[in-house]
Amino acid sequence: MPSTRIIRYLSDYEFHDFLRQYKNRITVNEHAYFRLSEMQRKVYKEGALLKTLKEEKPIRVGIQQNGRYAAFYHRKEGYLRIVFKVSSPGIEIITFYLMDYLPQL
Repeated sequence: MPSTRIIRYLSDYEFHDFLRQYKNRITVNEHAYFRLSEMQRKVYKEGALLKTLKEEKPIRVGIQQNGRYAAFYHRKEGYLRIVFKVSSPGIEIITFYLMDYLPQL
């Protein structure tokens, strides 16, 4: 079974190119909120996730072994990892969580 291990990092150009193509077709999967407490759900609403992906510059964006993408954003508590998939209908945010460190290749 393919893992969530990062196999390759994208250049800023690659990330912004496909983000530009799908900018108006980004959705959040219900599963994205599965592990959150009620308090966390108030902080990380759909709008906040979409704004982060569309407007903030990630520290890194990588392709996982399972074919999904992971974008990493610096936060006071560590790093926010947003996992999403890209397909012909658009970008779908699958899940997100806070991490203490950035993964190495």
